Amino acid sequence: MDARPDGSVGAIMAIEGIKDAEVILHGPDGCRKNLNILSSKSYPRPKENMNIGVPFYRGSSRIPCTGIISTDYIYGSYDKIESALEFVGRGDSEFIAVVCSPGASLIGDDCNKAISVNKLDSRAISLDASMMSEPLSYGIDHMLADMVRLLAPSDHIMEKNTVNILGLSVLQKDWPTVIEEFTEILSLMGLKVICTLGAGCTIDEVKRSVNAEYDLVLCPEYADETSKLYTEEYGIKEISLGYSPIGFDATDALIRLIEKITGMNGNKALTHVDKYRKRAFFCMNAMRANLKGDTFAIDTDASVAYPLARWMFESFSMVPVSIRLYDSKYGRSEEILREFLKEHDLENTINAELPEFVNMILCDGNTAMLEQASKHCRKGIDIRFPSVANVDFRPSPIFGAKGAMYLLDRIINPM
Repeated sequence: MDARPDGSVGAIMAIEGIKDAEVILHGPDGCRKNLNILSSKSYPRPKENMNIGVPFYRGSSRIPCTGIISTDYIYGSYDKIESALEFVGRGDSEFIAVVCSPGASLIGDDCNKAISVNKLDSRAISLDASMMSEPLSYGIDHMLADMVRLLAPSDHIMEKNTVNILGLSVLQKDWPTVIEEFTEILSLMGLKVICTLGAGCTIDEVKRSVNAEYDLVLCPEYADETSKLYTEEYGIKEISLGYSPIGFDATDALIRLIEKITGMNGNKALTHVDKYRKRAFFCMNAMRANLKGDTFAIDTDASVAYPLARWMFESFSMVPVSIRLYDSKYGRSEEILREFLKEHDLENTINAELPEFVNMILCDGNTAMLEQASKHCRKGIDIRFPSVANVDFRPSPIFGAKGAMYLLDRIINPM
């Protein structure tokens, strides 16, 4: 079973990750069920209601749908998408994205014409059907880049010492805690966040994002096109390790890179990380488990797999047996990972099949639960979407110093 979503899901969730934006699904009602559940779980809004009897919502709190039926595949359903845009366009959404289901895309209804007829050209966009054949990261990245192109004002004024956080989406584990920590880290360095693009931001913040002085990239697969757009069109400087800040050392490295590029003092930010590092060392003195020689497998993006594998290998003397990578068009992270593994004669673990048993599997929450329940691993560790069964009441990110504490808790503790 492959739990990996495609680029169209990524594009939808990129928009669903914006507070005052909305997605219209042009397709049958059944196609939006899982998307509605995913959206509500990834970015729950307060007081969501079921919109009983409201056109196009029909009992769902999110993702209005045109509800095409069998005859529409013969005669077309343009009138439905035009009506849906008219209805949703009267609401308070500042941005609307129209997404066709795979079947509806074959009908060929002119969604761009429906946008123009409803005079929504300045705040609506139609998703390219080719996204369905692209990786998840590509869909998120390119949808956000297209949105910035549409919404960005014609003129902009750079605001000194300001930052956009890129490469973070509502599909990444405990993204609100990631924003909270990195906003604090940047603040300790005298930097202010303008926009966390695609992760809880508003459309006004998206428009202001072109005024930022720097872009901080946390997961480069999800911000390749977006970061290039900001750099080439608006002169915003990119700050990126080429991989994600997972573990204390990687977080330190990112702070030092921010310090180097911005010229701001990073001592207070490094002290922030060191506070968690000291607590980790204090707790590990009580650790009875000996992980040396234990095997592990990882199934995620290359930018996450590299720092995670390195941390587990160097800090715990654990041995990787399989590192399976999500598809991506950003190759630098995989290159870094391969170089590291080659140094230790472990390059054959890239995309290797899982053995019958492995001590730990770090992957999406659903697979982690299934693998542990079927006794294919001693422990399955939830590090990414999809994770429908788990709700994170306590902070559970994987990025930053707080992410290191979550991972240590899951790696070391038996439950």
